[in-house]
Amino acid sequence: YYPHSRFFWLAAFCCSVICAAFFILNVYHKWRSSPMIVSINPENMHLQDLPFPAITVCNVNQAKKSVAERYINTGNSLDKKLLNSLCGTQRDADIFEDDIAESANWDYTRSFLINVTQPCNEMLAMCLWDSRSMNCQDLFNAQLTDEGLCCTFNVVHRDNMFRNPRDLNDLNLTFPSPSVDWTPEGGYPADAPPDGFPWKPKGIGTNHGLTLVLDANIAEYYCASTKSMGFKILLHNPTETPNIAKIGEIYGPGIEARVAIQPRILDAQPSLKDIDVKKRLCLFSSEKELVFYRTYTLRNCEMECEARSMLDRCKCVLYYMPKNKSTRICGKADAKCYSNVKLTAQSDSEASCDECLPACNEIAFFERLSTAPLNKALIGQYSTILLNRTPDYFT
Repeated sequence: YYPHSRFFWLAAFCCSVICAAFFILNVYHKWRSSPMIVSINPENMHLQDLPFPAITVCNVNQAKKSVAERYINTGNSLDKKLLNSLCGTQRDADIFEDDIAESANWDYTRSFLINVTQPCNEMLAMCLWDSRSMNCQDLFNAQLTDEGLCCTFNVVHRDNMFRNPRDLNDLNLTFPSPSVDWTPEGGYPADAPPDGFPWKPKGIGTNHGLTLVLDANIAEYYCASTKSMGFKILLHNPTETPNIAKIGEIYGPGIEARVAIQPRILDAQPSLKDIDVKKRLCLFSSEKELVFYRTYTLRNCEMECEARSMLDRCKCVLYYMPKNKSTRICGKADAKCYSNVKLTAQSDSEASCDECLPACNEIAFFERLSTAPLNKALIGQYSTILLNRTPDYFT
């Protein structure tokens, strides 16, 4: 009879039960606070289930030199103020203090932006899609963004992007046919044709991607949105409008750039809907309808939030924000108001855009870039593409 051994085994058993209960409670509390498992899907997704990313290209040059000098020499005082607004360091509120600001309505300002900016047909010298030479005007649409007038590829048809596309009042756009209703959550419809738009990659490698020859037209540089020359380029979800001024990548002139595209796909099981939104911290499209956009994404929600904040304070929205025909676009007479709103945008968005959560099903595109200087001895073939250009022009 060994009473000490019984006491030892009893104590060991009690300690084991307490430790087990402690770990079980920890796991339970963790499940209660975040009842989800995030894992990497071991199965590869077929390329035919993914769209090629939307691509937006902007020349960082904000105004063509020849046009800017013409405005300076022969333009009226309003044109000169608009040019100063585009290229100067002063705030719009300080530039447009007099009555002339009333004349700088959106229609006048839009016409000014289109005239002073490099158009897509001059920027895009050559386009290859899936190794096929194509007219760049058939691939790209001009789009007014927060960076100015840019060129966008493979964005979904506006009937599939906006709830009321006919209420929009901006640029005339054309889209390839047939267009299909692709969304990150629903994917391509079952009856979508193989060549449905937005287009899919046919394979991997540069021969199955998009090849562009871009003309920065450095001789026409007058003022830039950066301290460099070249382009801002952004890869984004085809159902989103680009936020290129803040997050666009800069590509300099005189280089060959190869971009390896890496999609990141968030794919949630439908059973996740049974978990409270406050715990899963993401939204399905059916759980939050946006006013302007048909597809819920975090970016689209934030765009609407910013537009709503601007509309509430200034009774107008900036030209690149979501809007309809009845929404007044801010003119230069509103400069003081929208300048103040933009200055406080970060703190305001934190306070008023809390309802914008990531989508449970979302796709984002990341780029892995490699560049090398162009060799003018090897690019003679492109001299025929850009008329009256020598190989020195490319380097």
